[in-house]
Amino acid sequence: RLITSARKNNVSIDTLAWDFLVINLEEKDILQPPKEGAYVKGLWLEGAGWNDEQSCLTEPEPMELIYSMPIIQFKPVEARARRGGRGVYQCPLYMYPLRTGSRERPSFMITVDLKSGPNTEPEHWVKRGTALLLALDH
Repeated sequence: RLITSARKNNVSIDTLAWDFLVINLEEKDILQPPKEGAYVKGLWLEGAGWNDEQSCLTEPEPMELIYSMPIIQFKPVEARARRGGRGVYQCPLYMYPLRTGSRERPSFMITVDLKSGPNTEPEHWVKRGTALLLALDH
């Protein structure tokens, strides 16, 4: 999708990055594709909970190890216009729970910017090992 956006807007692909918008809608309520990028559903959050009202990471409920994430729009933006910074956790996205992967099949995909929550620094989630997963087994 980055290359499609680069061609459409006549810019170099090197100047683009992803912005991540959490969509608090059910799949049935989304009636058309986004103007730019793609909607991604089916991601799993490990090591944290998700607060739908504030669209941010939160402490998980007791005995809840994995949370289903809402739909996230992966939107191409100019790299310098990308959100991020203070209060944003760069959450690693892995293909499957074995984060190290293998030489033939690496697991790491990309980092996804998620709000770290009120009064919670992103480092808290780093120490927790918080990550997004595409699959729960491999």
